[in-house]
Amino acid sequence: MSEQPERNEEEVRKIMIVDDEPDILLYLDTLLQDHGYRVIKAESAEEAWDKLREDKPDLLCLDIMMPKQSGIALYKKLKTDPYFKDVPTIFISAFSTAKDFTGRGFRKLVPDREVPEPEAYLEKPLNISSFLSTVQENIE
Repeated sequence: MSEQPERNEEEVRKIMIVDDEPDILLYLDTLLQDHGYRVIKAESAEEAWDKLREDKPDLLCLDIMMPKQSGIALYKKLKTDPYFKDVPTIFISAFSTAKDFTGRGFRKLVPDREVPEPEAYLEKPLNISSFLSTVQENIE
């Protein structure tokens, strides 16, 4: 692993991970903290919404398939809220292949053209180097 430069607390980038699988939350939390990020975790879209209002992240990593409220529903809510609309979002899911989710696939799920496509979509199981480079590209 490469060493990250020391940053004071105000410079540390915050990433929120929203996933209903505790093992994935723990894994991504550990991975991101090891790379110098501060992590905010949520196990549901509802919990994420509450935490987002307390501590706005610099990046959101969002699962699609979750009980009660999907990641898509939370994403639409965020992208139509002026305070959160500029938070970059990476979908991480076993929902389908990336090609099924981007472009026309995304518009089938979210026909509202006011809601932009997310910055990235990554499939589970994650390729760690792709995940970390996608995070870095979208948080800087």
